[in-house]
Amino acid sequence: MYKSAIVLLIGIAVTVEAQTPPNAPLNPEWVYLRDYTFERMEAKREVHDAEDNGTIRLVAYVYRPVKNDLREVVLYSHGSTASWTRSPKEQGDAPPVSVLRFFLSRGYTVVAPMRRGRGESSGTYVEECPVYAGRCSPADQVALGDRALREALQDTHAVIDQIVYRIVPHGSKIVAAGHSRGGFLSLILAGERPQIVKGVVNFAGGWQAMNDRVTPEDHKHRVEVQTVPLSLAAKQAKAPSIWIYADRDPFYNEAGRQAILKAWRDAGGKAEYIFVTEHALPNPHAIPTNAAYWESQLDRFLKSLSR
Repeated sequence: MYKSAIVLLIGIAVTVEAQTPPNAPLNPEWVYLRDYTFERMEAKREVHDAEDNGTIRLVAYVYRPVKNDLREVVLYSHGSTASWTRSPKEQGDAPPVSVLRFFLSRGYTVVAPMRRGRGESSGTYVEECPVYAGRCSPADQVALGDRALREALQDTHAVIDQIVYRIVPHGSKIVAAGHSRGGFLSLILAGERPQIVKGVVNFAGGWQAMNDRVTPEDHKHRVEVQTVPLSLAAKQAKAPSIWIYADRDPFYNEAGRQAILKAWRDAGGKAEYIFVTEHALPNPHAIPTNAAYWESQLDRFLKSLSR
């Protein structure tokens, strides 16, 4: 169904382009200043460890709707570097345009933090190690998990307290959203700050890869190190969540997805699970990049938060 719809839309776009006079004015669907505004904001955090000693700057990208401003914030957390397959200082951690358009067109302000050592934020990136460059092992990567999650939470708390609450009144409820590690982090945040997180949007979330390329023993271990913090968070979280995944995700297989979902639900967490089986995504892990696969479900979810 989705594949046919996409082909039809592409066909329409090509036809319109071919019939447009060469000197006709452009009319893009999504325009800076007409539809949204953008600014960089900074939070600070004191760090004293083996890598950094002093104040680090945490840069967040802030997108605000020009029309229909609800005065509500979606905190969108980025994912990993996939074990340093790309430098953490490379650009690319901003939310996909599809995600921005979805939330901004519905009146939400989107705050997208760059965590310690990522993008424009200062400090040393400590969430992962360079596995594929041969400078650490997959086991080393998994062993970083607890510290990495703590660091990500501290960065996120700083951004909420110093940036989000400059945009909306202190104590206002927010929607926590994110992709991959960011989706997992959003679930944990709901347990850490249950008084302010009113809903969680988890796009293809997970902290450690759980796929068919690891041994069954390693897969079991990776599931365990993720279900423990998820279970603890679910016991404290009050917010409902929506989990959105696509079939053939190269990082999280069905066994892994179902294991962490079960842990969340068994501990009292509320979750709606959306699994897209038919799609034409080149990389199924990149499910946030095409709203056609989740727009209607996410619309219903957001409306349910205001009841």
